[in-house]
Amino acid sequence: MKKISPKAIKLWRIKSLISAGIILLIGIILLVVSLYFWDFLPWWVSLIVFGIFIYTIIVHVWILPKLKYRYFRYGVIDEEIRVHQGIFFKSRVAVPLFRVQNIDTTVGPIMRSMNLTGISLKTSAERVYIPELYDAEAEELRSLIRTLINESTGKKI
Repeated sequence: MKKISPKAIKLWRIKSLISAGIILLIGIILLVVSLYFWDFLPWWVSLIVFGIFIYTIIVHVWILPKLKYRYFRYGVIDEEIRVHQGIFFKSRVAVPLFRVQNIDTTVGPIMRSMNLTGISLKTSAERVYIPELYDAEAEELRSLIRTLINESTGKKI
């Protein structure tokens, strides 16, 4: 079983920081509105939003990315794709290659700047996502899966 790119930790932290920034902005807006414009909006509502901001920074920016990276594994073994993930609730998925209907790649603007790509494998029943692989590694995995599918089914995808 292989690990994903260590850059995934940084990417997940950046995504969580963006979310935390939005939460902070909402908290500031609520505080200003409650103090200066609307008397019926209590000031402690913004305090709750600031608490959510602190929680997001501590848990989603610092703790969870390392744990998600530590417990995510994937591999192509015996003509099936296996994905092991989960921090508290472990999930082990094994998808036979002959069931794969689509192989999609995902690249966002932040992922592109870090040379990362995600691969999504879709079957008729489920979707398996392998996040944050290096571009070359993702292309190699995609080619390997296509080759194995072509060999097992005799069809070209």
